[in-house]
Amino acid sequence: MGRTLVTGGAGFIGSHLSEQLQKLGEEIIILDNFSTGKLKNLFPLKPQPLVIIYEVGSTMWGHLPDMQFDTLIHLAAPVSVEESLSNKEKYHDQIVDGSALLFEWAIKQCGCKEIVVASTAAVYGDSRSFPLSENSDLDPLNPYATSKYMMEAVCKTVPDDVSVAVLRFFNVFGERQLNQGGYLSAVPIFLKQYLSHKKLTVTGDGQQTRDFVYVKDVVDAIIAAIGTKGTWNVGSGQELKIIDIAKAFSNNIEFIPAREEAKRSVSNISKIKRDLGWTPQVSLINWIKSIKNEMG
Repeated sequence: MGRTLVTGGAGFIGSHLSEQLQKLGEEIIILDNFSTGKLKNLFPLKPQPLVIIYEVGSTMWGHLPDMQFDTLIHLAAPVSVEESLSNKEKYHDQIVDGSALLFEWAIKQCGCKEIVVASTAAVYGDSRSFPLSENSDLDPLNPYATSKYMMEAVCKTVPDDVSVAVLRFFNVFGERQLNQGGYLSAVPIFLKQYLSHKKLTVTGDGQQTRDFVYVKDVVDAIIAAIGTKGTWNVGSGQELKIIDIAKAFSNNIEFIPAREEAKRSVSNISKIKRDLGWTPQVSLINWIKSIKNEMG
């Protein structure tokens, strides 16, 4: 192995990834602005990695150090749909312009030859074709999703001698996931409410569906994608109703007003299974059961 720079490496997915890369013998460099990342997420790393505290965005050019690394794994991005509606300039700056500058710096100044980029299932928007495959129509519905869509276009401008893998994450869950702040998934909200012995708040009728994939399975997908070229869905391929997830925790449920959101989401993961030999191992329902068993 060699040296890998992980943007967002102190965050939910990035810290799990950094741990696994270290176990594989990789030297890790982390670039993070710590807007959502936590220093404590890095404590398990031995030796402690070089950490560059800076924000991916249009102001970064000329401020990043000269260094050498083989692989860039780009996870850093603001992720709040609501914030993106009121501050679309920030999302364009950090996700689109920032990614372009990051790639240029990595390739021209740092000798990077392998890039893996985190995109999102939100680029599909409110699609009518299910399960969603990589060839499904793209229809981003908000500035966050639009910025990720445009970032994917930036990836296509990278020189041919640099491999770029784009991974469209569905709903990632697992340890270290934020349960307060910007974007919040249903799982950490339900878990926090369950542990606090509060009613689980389900939006609308709870019949909306999502595709949940375990964070350590996502890490395996990222590692499998290093050195490859293409675009892949990273999901479970299983469609779960939000109400059923809530009931897996508890029947102490209250319904709150519906919000504007896609009614369905489920991935077709046959392409990543075929191309990269990746298959998710941990189901959300079994993960919830294991947490409840640990609590007795």
